[in-house]
Amino acid sequence: MNQDERLIERCFELARKSIGKTSPNPLVGSVITKNGDIISEGFHKQSGCDHAELDAIKNSETDLSDTTLYCNLEPCVHTNKKTPPCAQRIATERIKKVVISNLDPNPLVAGNGVQYLRSQGIKVVIDIKKKEGEKLNEIFFHHIVNKTPFIHLKWAQTLDGFTATHSDHSKWISSEKSRLRVHKQRLAYDAIAIGSQTLRADNPTLNVRLDETSFKKRLIFSNSLSTNDLASQVFSDEASELTQLICQETNSIWNNQINYHSYSDLLTKLYDSGVSSLYVEGGSRLHSYFFDNGFQKASIFMTSKLIGGGKMALNTPIQETIPLQSQLRIDEVEQIDQDMLITAYPR
Repeated sequence: MNQDERLIERCFELARKSIGKTSPNPLVGSVITKNGDIISEGFHKQSGCDHAELDAIKNSETDLSDTTLYCNLEPCVHTNKKTPPCAQRIATERIKKVVISNLDPNPLVAGNGVQYLRSQGIKVVIDIKKKEGEKLNEIFFHHIVNKTPFIHLKWAQTLDGFTATHSDHSKWISSEKSRLRVHKQRLAYDAIAIGSQTLRADNPTLNVRLDETSFKKRLIFSNSLSTNDLASQVFSDEASELTQLICQETNSIWNNQINYHSYSDLLTKLYDSGVSSLYVEGGSRLHSYFFDNGFQKASIFMTSKLIGGGKMALNTPIQETIPLQSQLRIDEVEQIDQDMLITAYPR
């Protein structure tokens, strides 16, 4: 690994510090070097705060002329946002070189940042660890280009392929460390979704329990919500204002809801409501709905347990003619305690 790659990797590390805090903005880190030594670092801490490049510039205690700035995403050049443009500030500071992992797909940037820097006599190197950078910001890249949420399906299943018993008992199929990983994954998303069957069977809180407890939007997909369901935690706890009912017909039982008439209409309305990424936790009907209509990523926690019968993760007509394995491209397999986490993307 050469120095450019090593320092872009450091940008990735810095960017990850803000997972779950920057939406709808990307994850970006920045490093500034002089004569090969790091003199300053920064990262985009949350939406509305300084971008990573400006944060690194402000953190520097030395003159920045003749330095090299590293960042994993192209510096912005437009003013249609809460923070000032970074490319102009880089030029003002007389930084001589900029090394970038990814160009910004935002049409307001999209190569214009690089073009501006080069017009100011600044050397620009792009596409360093490009694929790794795309994966880091896969949520941002998807939603900024498609104007729809990035959909991530998650389920845990036993070795024989079941997610729950016939009576819907599904808690603790996976290990404690796997459940911790789920909370880390939840953190990266704007909203967490379940169906009414999962609501009734598990009564989950759908919070994020890491260093401290926090809440995302909680979307409950149901066309048959009843008054009894309002006793569930998501409708009665301290974060109930973050719970939305998602249904195809208006249900007066809960005032915070989105009504939709087609899959494309659902995605548009979710995106317009501020959901640029969605973590879908189940059950099988909801997984199948997104699997049949379109999703971007799947995390399958495979445990070593056996049930011998029960409910499958997907219950969809597509599965009758096309095997699951031919529809998914496995990207990574990771062991977590006695479980295996399979990360896959649609083919």
